[in-house]
Amino acid sequence: MRKVVICLLLFLFLTGCGAKEAENNKLVASSELLFPYADITLQVLPGYRLKAQTEDIYAELSQGNAATCLDAQAIPAMEQGVGRYWYPHCLATVVIAVDRTRVDADISGWRDLSVTGAAVGMTTDAPLNRLILGALSYGLEGQAYTKAEALALLERLYGQGELHLDDQTAPIQLCFDYQAAKWNRDGQDWEIVVPAEGTLSFAMGLLSDIPLEFERGLDEALLDAGLPLTDGRRSEEYPDDGAYCSAVQVKDFTHLLTVTEDTQRDIRREVRHTLLYSSADYREHILVALLVSAMAIFWTGTVSQRILRRDIRRTAVLVGWLVVGWTLLRLLKYQIFDSCLLARLCWYGYYVFQLALPLVMLRLADIVDKPENAKRLLRPIWRPLAAYILSVLLVFTNDLHQMVFRFDLNGNWSHDYQYGPGYFVVFLISLIFLLAAIVLLFRKSWHSRSLRARVFPMLFLAAILSYILGYLFKIPLARDSDYTITICVLAVLFFESFLHTGMIPVNVRYGPLFAAAPLNLQLLDEEGQVVLAANGASPIPKSVWRRLRADMSRFLLKDRDTLLHAAPIRGGMVVWQEDVSVLNRVRHELQTSSARLEAANALLSEEGEAKRRLLAAEAKAELYDELEQEIPRRVSVLARLIQSLPQAEDHQRQVAYITLCLCHIKRRYNLFFLIRQGTPILGDELGVYLDELAELAGYAGVKVLVRCGLQSQMAVRTASLCYDFYFEFLSWAVRENCSTILGHLERTQDELAFKLLPACPPEDWHFSQEFQDNVAAVHGRITQKDLDDTVGIWLTIPLGGEDCG
Repeated sequence: MRKVVICLLLFLFLTGCGAKEAENNKLVASSELLFPYADITLQVLPGYRLKAQTEDIYAELSQGNAATCLDAQAIPAMEQGVGRYWYPHCLATVVIAVDRTRVDADISGWRDLSVTGAAVGMTTDAPLNRLILGALSYGLEGQAYTKAEALALLERLYGQGELHLDDQTAPIQLCFDYQAAKWNRDGQDWEIVVPAEGTLSFAMGLLSDIPLEFERGLDEALLDAGLPLTDGRRSEEYPDDGAYCSAVQVKDFTHLLTVTEDTQRDIRREVRHTLLYSSADYREHILVALLVSAMAIFWTGTVSQRILRRDIRRTAVLVGWLVVGWTLLRLLKYQIFDSCLLARLCWYGYYVFQLALPLVMLRLADIVDKPENAKRLLRPIWRPLAAYILSVLLVFTNDLHQMVFRFDLNGNWSHDYQYGPGYFVVFLISLIFLLAAIVLLFRKSWHSRSLRARVFPMLFLAAILSYILGYLFKIPLARDSDYTITICVLAVLFFESFLHTGMIPVNVRYGPLFAAAPLNLQLLDEEGQVVLAANGASPIPKSVWRRLRADMSRFLLKDRDTLLHAAPIRGGMVVWQEDVSVLNRVRHELQTSSARLEAANALLSEEGEAKRRLLAAEAKAELYDELEQEIPRRVSVLARLIQSLPQAEDHQRQVAYITLCLCHIKRRYNLFFLIRQGTPILGDELGVYLDELAELAGYAGVKVLVRCGLQSQMAVRTASLCYDFYFEFLSWAVRENCSTILGHLERTQDELAFKLLPACPPEDWHFSQEFQDNVAAVHGRITQKDLDDTVGIWLTIPLGGEDCG
């Protein structure tokens, strides 16, 4: 009992594994035309289910799937070790199908197609287009066929407007006989014409890496479905066996595949005369992308070595990597065969690079004629960057709003789409960047002396702009080209034109530069070998080179008249020789002249010191003379006052008056020296002087109240006149027993006014002649103002008057 349970469990486990393995078995149809055959074989192939092809047929086989295909695919695959079991079941012959409801012409072979005047349809799907082209070539040229005559016939039909590629509605179709038989089974009236010149037949079957087991009744099911068998049996929809005598089964698949290798490219270029200047098939797409990427990488490496400025070098590297990124993204997109989200993201990703190139060109046009650290024209930089980022986001979110591209997400959106308003906004922003670059470049290159600098960059920018507009408006020459490759190449050529026109400083002329250098320059590598040297530079011995390498911060004296300087560079050092013989001669002459000048300077110093002493003595004598002119009158007045003191009736008033005179003499001499020094005096300090005199006058019985309305600086000469005016008026008031005086010193817009108002009328007042002369010398005036009950005395001095006289 125990053994029976174990056996039962083992059986159930194996059955479950087998069922799971059967569930994983898939049958792949390599073409839509093979689906009828695939549906029939699934009925007699247990454990398999139909699967849509997502990868190459060879990749599907490597995953353990079986594939429906033709012998032109199976036999070469088996020769390459892909697929070990080939099961041919049906025979497919390339024929001419004629819709007799629309065409009455007698057609018996390939050459009759050019004289019927009816439209001829032909598929461009691979590999069926290759097999049809191979059968056409075999019929026209025989066993050793090429594709020359077949392409010439198709070109003639296309030129006459009779070749309709991928048009299932054409009244004449180049197709397989089982296709036409199916159309007849559906109720249509198609004549199956086996070309009399000859045609090719291909076996249709299953290719697998593992053995396949078919149930009985496969042949009968295929015949019932209208598919011809490999042994020649056919249903009634096909011509009789005699009509197939011109059809041969392919034996040399290598020759067939070699002749028809570039069918898609040949049809586009030699038949339709399109894509003449761009890649025309999948292989060329990859090769061109790799070639342009390699070219851009190589150009980026070379241009970074040629450009001297770091900012322009970084811009060039950015252009190179934009080209490489765009091209590789394009290459990745061509590896995705399904119209899926990843393919759309790759398509949208084009605009990351496409919109960045005009922005980079604008930056280049902006900085090309400026110093490296100069202020840029386009400030702030975030504005164009913000426009670029918003444009990219608008494109990448197109699936949500359909504003840039309008298409059916579930349809063939890669070919059937329209431009929305968002696309024109993005295009306008990119166009603005490009036009701004053109305007800047035109302005900067117009004043160049070189005709190439004015013409070449403008030509490339005009070519880029013209190409973009031509592609947008679907001009054939632009529309049939590869947009990505063309823009990338033109962008690189645009940047290269700057280098060759001299607008960007480069270092490719070092040889002539060193040859014509006025300094004896030499470039030495890490081993001390000369790389570049000026014509007049003498060789550097190894011993000297070692000493230079040990310490490059100091110069080395090669001989009495030659100095060697060195500086480190990448990969070695630069050494230049300086001839100091002229400096030595000049130094000797300077030493001689210096000795002579020192002797002459000592003599001149002695002479200058003697003159200084003499001038000092003269200045002191002149100062004493001026003091002598000032002292006598004031001292004589003071002496008379002192002598008359004993006879004075009012000793206190007389003593106060003498003190007032002494104070005036002291301050007056202080002002005298300030005038000679040219030092200004503050209005507050003058007010202190006036208050001092007023306080002394108070001891003599005269009450004085003077308001000084000056705080700023004033000329000392003006202050001296105000002080003398105030003193002489106080002297008169003391003599006349005037009890009260009011005063006000103020500055108006253009003059200085000192106003005094005594309590008693000054009937016999007068000022000294010396004071009046001093006032007149500065264009001032002393006036008497009659008021209601008294008389005011005013001193006015015009501003600037202190500089006169």
